[in-house]
Amino acid sequence: MTRLIDALRIDNNTKLSLVGSGGKTSALISINKEWSTPALFVATAHMGKDQVEHFNNHITWTKEKNEIFRMTEKTILTGPGGQEPYMVFGVDPSLWGNIEKIGEVNRIPIFMESDGSKTRPLKAPAEHEPAIPPWANHVVVSVGLFVIGKPLSEQYVHRPQIFSDMTGLEINQPISLQSIVKMLINPRGGLKNIPCQARRTVLLNQLDRLKDKSDLSIIQQQLLDYYDAVITTSLMEKNDNDQIGSKFNSVLTVNESIAGIILAAGNSRRMGQPKALLDWKGIPFVRACALQAITAGLKPIYIIAGQEYEKIKEIVKDLPVKVILNQDWNEGQSSSVRTAIKSLPQKIGGAVFQLVDQPHISVTLIRKLIYEHSISLAPIILPETNGRRANPVLFDRDTFEALTSIQGDFGGRLIFSQYPIRTLSWFDESILLDVDTPEDYKHLLELP
Repeated sequence: MTRLIDALRIDNNTKLSLVGSGGKTSALISINKEWSTPALFVATAHMGKDQVEHFNNHITWTKEKNEIFRMTEKTILTGPGGQEPYMVFGVDPSLWGNIEKIGEVNRIPIFMESDGSKTRPLKAPAEHEPAIPPWANHVVVSVGLFVIGKPLSEQYVHRPQIFSDMTGLEINQPISLQSIVKMLINPRGGLKNIPCQARRTVLLNQLDRLKDKSDLSIIQQQLLDYYDAVITTSLMEKNDNDQIGSKFNSVLTVNESIAGIILAAGNSRRMGQPKALLDWKGIPFVRACALQAITAGLKPIYIIAGQEYEKIKEIVKDLPVKVILNQDWNEGQSSSVRTAIKSLPQKIGGAVFQLVDQPHISVTLIRKLIYEHSISLAPIILPETNGRRANPVLFDRDTFEALTSIQGDFGGRLIFSQYPIRTLSWFDESILLDVDTPEDYKHLLELP
């Protein structure tokens, strides 16, 4: 089972701000449970005293008590208690600079709950919200899916009129998943006040309460046009009961943009002619591979080319792909892998590597690789048929650094021994066929 800290790609440099509703505090408590070394947790909105009790060390922080201190354990900072005996205030925003310094001095991550929603599963931000510090490098926008089908009212939505104005959904009308998406992608809604450098994540909590999941995959893809990750969870604050914890305190899927890398820079020495330009069902190999990647939902898509760079550019000029010249193409496949990895966006979740001499690989297989990554975040995922490993291969972003160090006429298999590998059983043995010789090409053309 994927941990929340892994789904969020948390490390010691993380400065995370949680906003929205329907799961913020539950997420903060889950992170506290999973993170094993010192970390700083901060409440900037009201928090229940029973929620604070989940954290071992609690410091009430005010303007009068704002020193930069050394930390040896996980600590939560809150403001003082308010008039309500069961609540505490959040830390004053004037102390944000000191909070950042504590993180830097101790070299620890910071996790901040930056928004209040009065326990509603859904909210729309007011003019002064959310209170995200400018140094946050990751913002998580949470919503509770329990609200789907409920009326747009104060009972279920914090500031329903703002939500109505933003989405066009009338007061007391049933809340739909589509209306939530409209709010999440609105610059005055989910995207509001997110620092430009910050990673953006949507946390769709309470998935177990969503009865109709038929549109969920479409919604996730729509959100990935605006966010770097879409995580579905079933999180609860109270996780002392093992049965409840195993069933509900879980990450279900992690959807991130997965790039498509088509390796097309080989010298085709044994074939005797450029493999990227060979014909497959009326179109060149390289175009067939590009169409596979597009249909499967890979994005962005890069074709790594060598001596046939100009011809390949012409073949795919009408497609949403980028052709990248590998200046060192004659040094072997590893140079193309390194070129591809160095070209990828920083916030990408992983990449599927396709060989240009396999134009017959099914879109279904590529989609299966993407799905397996969403439920496992496995570092390396590949198909297997009759006990033999095959292509294409999905590499998680955690492997990218290792891939940039490979050398010679080899691909990503050089790092297989460094990571656990997740295999998919695949029924079609044709995935073992690649075109290295004229005889291979003949066999490919004979495929049904």
